[in-house]
Amino acid sequence: MMSLTNRILILSLVLITGLTALAPLTQAQTDAGINLQISPLPIELNAKPGTKASADLRVRNAGTKSERIKAVIRAFDVQGDEGQVNFRNPRPDEQYVKWITFSKAEFEAPPGEWQTIKMNIDLPKEAAFGYYFAVQFQRATPVKPAPGTTGIEGAVAIFILLNAERPDASRKAEVTSFTANRKSYEFLPVDFKIGVKNTGNVHLAPSGNIFIRRGSKQVGVVELNQGGGNVLPSSSRRFSSSWSDGFPIYKDVVENGRTVTDEQGQPKRKLSWNLGDVQKLRFGHYTADLVLVYNDGQRDVPVTASVSFWVVPWRLLIGLLFVSIFVIIGLWSTFKKMSRTAKKLKGNK
Repeated sequence: MMSLTNRILILSLVLITGLTALAPLTQAQTDAGINLQISPLPIELNAKPGTKASADLRVRNAGTKSERIKAVIRAFDVQGDEGQVNFRNPRPDEQYVKWITFSKAEFEAPPGEWQTIKMNIDLPKEAAFGYYFAVQFQRATPVKPAPGTTGIEGAVAIFILLNAERPDASRKAEVTSFTANRKSYEFLPVDFKIGVKNTGNVHLAPSGNIFIRRGSKQVGVVELNQGGGNVLPSSSRRFSSSWSDGFPIYKDVVENGRTVTDEQGQPKRKLSWNLGDVQKLRFGHYTADLVLVYNDGQRDVPVTASVSFWVVPWRLLIGLLFVSIFVIIGLWSTFKKMSRTAKKLKGNK
């Protein structure tokens, strides 16, 4: 039998669900052009100065006709905490371009077939620390658009992270910020932002966890940087993680496999009610403890930070209050009726 508390809670959920509106959906647009697939992404190489390194780059023509493809070395800059990548041509002082050769820099790519191109890197003795570039695959000869039309040219790139190993390499990172996007929430998820700065001279990929507790009790764990994103030397990057283990929860609206966004570019969300997760209703003051870990070349180094927030499901609480009032009134009426009946029976004796 269902307990009185569960009955009240489920009835409240029915009331609150009626207050929730669905977000409108939009349709994503797709572009036409060359269709290439690449593997792997990215490639991390470690080699000592004065030695050689190599890697197999794989590209597949996923289109319907044969294409003439060429491999081009591209430099890139990372801007902003979100890791925005801007490609550019290598500068004259970026000498690593001269170290790189390909088994075939230009080749025919029949549709549906994977092509393997070996990249060889001959590091000079003076090479030191990190070199970061991309190998871009594109049409060997751009297609000229027909008169009165606009041509669309596409390309794909494999990122290369090359570390010239030296004993004076420095791997250091610091957490510059750890925040929740709000101070209080009605329902989960809670979106965290973690700012990480690489103060060393070699790229690194931080990992770790965010431990959620209510008082002294741990109630959740969120993994950090599941995609293995790197932070380049002398740069900062902001990672995102979400705690969504609750009831009910807001979920991103997805249409045609794409997340629908609003006018500000933020994901649109709607409430999801899974009655099997009723026991995960969140309410109260919570603390998130970040334990970020990076490897300094010798051991894993932890870096910690904390942030607090509230979860107050006020609409659900109002629903519970109204239902509780109705239940109390019903019980009082029933008790009063039973009391009157008992008095009548006693008076008839």
